[in-house]
Amino acid sequence: MNITDFWNFDIISCGCQGLLHVLVTNGLFPSTPTAPQMAVSILLLEFYTALFEQSCDAIHALARAL
Repeated sequence: MNITDFWNFDIISCGCQGLLHVLVTNGLFPSTPTAPQMAVSILLLEFYTALFEQSCDAIHALARAL
């Protein structure tokens, strides 16, 4: 996996499940609470949290790990 890659998805939601629910159910965290244009993998956020707990400079630790 290349960290410079972005994946594009067409997400379809209906009245019974909103867009945010569909994103989170599929492992993506929306960038904004309304009409998100981008989402981040929840697995990546969990990885960042684990690095943050072990390192005072988590963003550099994340960059080195990837």
